[in-house]
Amino acid sequence: MEELDPAKLEVMKHAFTAIPEQMGAALQRSAYSPNIKERKDESCALFTKESQMIAQAEHIPVHLGAMPSALKEAVSSCEMKEGDQLILNDPYAGGTHLPDITLIKPIFREGDLIGYVVNRAHHSDIGGKTPGSMPGDSKVLKEEGIVISPRHIMRGGSYEDEVVTLLKQARSPEERMGDIRAQIGANQRGAEELKKTVDRFGMEVFQAFQKQVLDYSEKRTREMIKDIPSGVYSYKDLMEWGDGVELNFEVRIADEKVTFDFSGTDPQVEGNINAPEPVTLSAVYYVVRCLMPEDIPVNNGCYRPLSIQIPEKSVLNPEPPAAVSAGNVETSQRVVELLLRALYEAFPEKIPAESQGTMNNLTIGSEGFTYYETIGGGAGASASGNGESGVHVHMTNTKNTPIEAIENDYPLRVTAYKLRERSGGEGEHKGGEGIVREIRLLKNAKVSIQSERRKNAPRGINGGGDAKTGRNLRIKGKKEQEIGSKTTLQMEKGESIRIETPGGGGWGLEKDLS
Repeated sequence: MEELDPAKLEVMKHAFTAIPEQMGAALQRSAYSPNIKERKDESCALFTKESQMIAQAEHIPVHLGAMPSALKEAVSSCEMKEGDQLILNDPYAGGTHLPDITLIKPIFREGDLIGYVVNRAHHSDIGGKTPGSMPGDSKVLKEEGIVISPRHIMRGGSYEDEVVTLLKQARSPEERMGDIRAQIGANQRGAEELKKTVDRFGMEVFQAFQKQVLDYSEKRTREMIKDIPSGVYSYKDLMEWGDGVELNFEVRIADEKVTFDFSGTDPQVEGNINAPEPVTLSAVYYVVRCLMPEDIPVNNGCYRPLSIQIPEKSVLNPEPPAAVSAGNVETSQRVVELLLRALYEAFPEKIPAESQGTMNNLTIGSEGFTYYETIGGGAGASASGNGESGVHVHMTNTKNTPIEAIENDYPLRVTAYKLRERSGGEGEHKGGEGIVREIRLLKNAKVSIQSERRKNAPRGINGGGDAKTGRNLRIKGKKEQEIGSKTTLQMEKGESIRIETPGGGGWGLEKDLS
C-alpha cells in the first residue's frame, strides 16, 4: 500500500471533508421545513465500507457522534445494493431521539462497495401524543412518535411504499416527505462526489488514505492524552427531574489511554431525560474533540484510545421502552458540562465556566402546523475572555429561525427577541448573556417545552460568579405564570409563551478598579 506524504494526506483530507459539506448545503437548499432550511438542524458524514467515519461536516455534535452506532446497526440488519437507501430513527438502534431521522446510502464503484454516506435531520414532527413529538411529560417511547427500525426506504432507486405510508402518519405529511426527499437527494449528491473524488485520486490511493488518516488521527489523539497529567478526575451533578437525577462521572488517565466511567449515575427514569447510549458517546466524543488541536482530522481514529463505561439501565444508557426525547437535547448538554468540569484541574487554561447547559426546546403546534426551535443562551467565560452572548453551545450547532420565517410559515407573532441583560455570571471575564424569546399565538395550539437550568444555575469557575437560571412564562393579558422546565400545555389564541434562557458562568474574581 502506498505511503502518502503529509502534503498529499492534507490535500485528500480537505477533498473528502468537502463531500459531507456539499451534502449539507444540498440538504439545506432543498428542505421544506424551516427547521432544516433556516436553522440547519442536520448533519452529514462519510464512512468507509467497514463503517468507519472518515470525514464529517462541522454540523451538530450530538448527531455526528451517534452516527457510527446507527450505521453499525443498519449494516448488521439490512442487506444493501446499488440504488438502495436505508432509514431509521430508533434511539435503541443508533438513533438519538425520534424526530432525528437518519438516511444511509451505500456507494458502489464498478460493482464494489467503497463506502457509505449518511445524513441525519431533525423533523418538526414524527407523530406521537403532541405536535412536534417532544412532549414535556412523555414516559415511554411510543408517546414520542413513530419508531422506525433500520429498513429500506429506497430499493433499486424506487421508494418502498410501506415506509412512505408510515411517514404519512406524522403531522404535516407533505412537509415530512419534502424533507425526506431532500435527505435522499443529499445522499445522492454525496455518492456522486465520492465517486468523482475517488476517480481523481485513484482507488489504490483512496484505500491508503482511509487507513492512514484514521491512524494519523489516532496517533495525534494519543499524543494529546499523553500530555494530560495522569490521575483520576471526577464530578457529579443533578438533572432537574423530580427531586433530581444524579449524573456521576470519573475519568482515569494513564499513559496514552483514557477511561470515561459513568458508574454511580442514577438508574433510568419514567420520563424523557434518559439519554440513549449513542447520545452519551456523542457527548464524550465532543469533549475530546474540544481538547484536541484543531488540525487533527475528526474521524473514528480519534476515538480508538477511549474506553467508555456506561452502566446499563441507567439514565445514560436506558433500555426500551423508556422515553428519550429530552435525553438527546438536555441530558447530552449536561454530560458535556460534567466532563468539562471534571477536567478543569487538568486543563485550567482551556476549560470554560459552565454555559447555559440547555437547548431550551420550544414546540408550538396543532394538526395544521408545527413550529420547533432550540433557543440559544450564554456561553461560559474562560481564561481567554468573556463568554459569547445569545449563542447555541456545545451539543447543538444550529442557527435561530428568523422572525420573518416564523411569521410567514406559522400562525405566530414574535413579540420579543433580545439579549437577556445581566444574565451572565460576573467575574474578571463575564459569562455570556441569555436570550429572551416571546411568541404570541394567533390560533389555539399545544405548547411543549424541554429545558434545564431552571432551578440550578450555570456555575462560574476559578472564582467567577454563577449565571442566572432560565425562566419559562405563560402570558395571558397582564398575567404571567411561571411554568416548569419540562411541560406540555394547551394554550389559546392571544396567549404568549416567553422563554428567558440562562446565561453563562463567569471566570475569575472580578478585579477591584477602585
